[in-house]
Amino acid sequence: MRAAAELQLTTRQVYNLLARYRTDRTVTALLPRTTVNRQKRLPEQVEEIIKTTLREQWLTLEAPPLAPAVAEIRARCEETGLALPSYVTVARRIPALFTAEEIAKKRSANPKHLLRLKPRPGYIHALHPLDVCQIDHTPADINFVEVVDGAGVFVGRPYLTIVTDVATRAILGFCLTLEKPSALSVALCLAQTICAKNLWLASRNIGHTWPMFGRPRLLVTDSAKEFKGHAFQRGCDDYGIRIRYRDRGRVHHGGVVERLRALGGRS
Repeated sequence: MRAAAELQLTTRQVYNLLARYRTDRTVTALLPRTTVNRQKRLPEQVEEIIKTTLREQWLTLEAPPLAPAVAEIRARCEETGLALPSYVTVARRIPALFTAEEIAKKRSANPKHLLRLKPRPGYIHALHPLDVCQIDHTPADINFVEVVDGAGVFVGRPYLTIVTDVATRAILGFCLTLEKPSALSVALCLAQTICAKNLWLASRNIGHTWPMFGRPRLLVTDSAKEFKGHAFQRGCDDYGIRIRYRDRGRVHHGGVVERLRALGGRS
């Protein structure tokens, strides 16, 4: 049929759509059917066996795979003389029977699994630029190799330190070094954050502009040792920068820099 070719459907699908339209006489009858309005083909007894068995054998803290539960469902249906549901049929019933929060709570004792499904508000709001800045490190997704006697010798992976502004999401400064994060790399990153970038760009023949610079009023960090040292704290005190440490396990409190850190580590 020409209609089937234009719609990229099979002839049977076109006839099914025509039958649905002739029944309701509305355009909405042609919309894809969802789990809400789709008519269930399995008997109610089979639906009840699926729900009960999944709750007893699959929705447990041991987090077993689905295949044994499906085998038990088919065995129970066979005992009662009912139709045997397939693996795909049972798997498609799970989102309709249980919420994502219930699955995370019943199949895992780790509270972090449940937290991933809920909004996690933090204090990363800032009304003006430089009101709140965040700093963090990440190993870059690149390996440095030095050629020695015609062979490549692995040197290491560089570490990237980033300072970002919460209000504008702009990167204020960075430091890329082969050394592990330390008070020195933090100081170099903050120095670039505070100073204008004109000379830095000109010395590297970079034609782009980087107008963002200034002294952060509040700097949010994690609890790494380079941020707990006296040198870092004394330097921030000299320049009037307040320090706020994120609570342990509250990575989302540094969500702005964490997002940039993940992107920077892959580029």
